[in-house]
Amino acid sequence: MGDLSRNFSRSEFACKCGCGEAEVSPFLIDVLQRLRDLLNVKITVTSGRRCETHNAAVGGAKHSQHLLGTAADIRAEGWTASDLLRVLRILVRANSLYVGYTYVVSRDVVHFDVRQPESLTVASWRR
Repeated sequence: MGDLSRNFSRSEFACKCGCGEAEVSPFLIDVLQRLRDLLNVKITVTSGRRCETHNAAVGGAKHSQHLLGTAADIRAEGWTASDLLRVLRILVRANSLYVGYTYVVSRDVVHFDVRQPESLTVASWRR
């Protein structure tokens, strides 16, 4: 099991360049754990915390939430990104889940962040 929550470990959120950056917002972990519990499926973090060098290398925004540890690109097992966004919209409208901003990254991956203030934006925009 994870060291950040029941289902998430710090290593999942560590910068992919190997620099050691791994600090992540406890609030992000809480919200992702809640999402995992609501969906009852495995959620995989494809990109979590990023250092400035790695963020630039992957074409991340200059002020990316990944730099702050408040964002993760995630995949929900068995779900397309479009289906996940539809469910996220429902959860946000029902006041069941906090979403700062989320959008489609690829066919089965969405960017998910807990920026504040909450934008309530669940967009189908693709990078």
